[in-house]
Amino acid sequence: MADEVKLGALKTAARQLSDTENDSNISEAELTSLANRHASDLHDRIADAGPADHIASTTQITTSSGIIPYALPANFRNLNEVYVRENSSGQVRRLLPMPEGTRANYKAPTAAYTLDVEYTPTFTPFEDDDSTIDGVSGWAELIANLMARDIMVKRESDPSVVLNNIARLEARIAQHSRGRDRSPKRITDLDEVNAWTANYPDWTVAVGLSCYRLRASNIELYESLSGIP
Repeated sequence: MADEVKLGALKTAARQLSDTENDSNISEAELTSLANRHASDLHDRIADAGPADHIASTTQITTSSGIIPYALPANFRNLNEVYVRENSSGQVRRLLPMPEGTRANYKAPTAAYTLDVEYTPTFTPFEDDDSTIDGVSGWAELIANLMARDIMVKRESDPSVVLNNIARLEARIAQHSRGRDRSPKRITDLDEVNAWTANYPDWTVAVGLSCYRLRASNIELYESLSGIP
């Protein structure tokens, strides 16, 4: 279940923590800027804390014959999984990354294939006080404390209380990260490739996509020259 927190609530909390509820020298624009800076950092912490179950998006790509590169979404942060749809029944196959140094073994797609690209998006900045961020498990409290710390440093106040809060919250996030599944996802396992050809004999001929690789802001998609994934 999402823990949605509004920008307005973060601003209020930051003012309370820094004892600046009535300080007109701390503008709303400054608070929004601080919130965006620290919310982006929290977003990255959550994204890196484990499998992409808190922050995830999916985009669909359809290949064209002879075309290798396809643009990734503007909010693309990192790739999670790629699946290609094999037929109209909805059967899907996980696409693996191209093994390093094997580009010469692959060619451009020769047909139209539909792929589901699962990825982690970048943080969408707050625009108004009703904009929200998913704090997952009360972690948005970290944003308010970081905002308060910056305000207090600017005002040359003692930030020790919020620094203690920040240390506590950062420890919670670190603990959460250690407790989650961090198994590698990008190793090309030859047993998996062999399982493909054993379970799906048709894949031993060049009838589908074999692999992908990321280059700049594109995902490149390839078929095998030999017919072996």
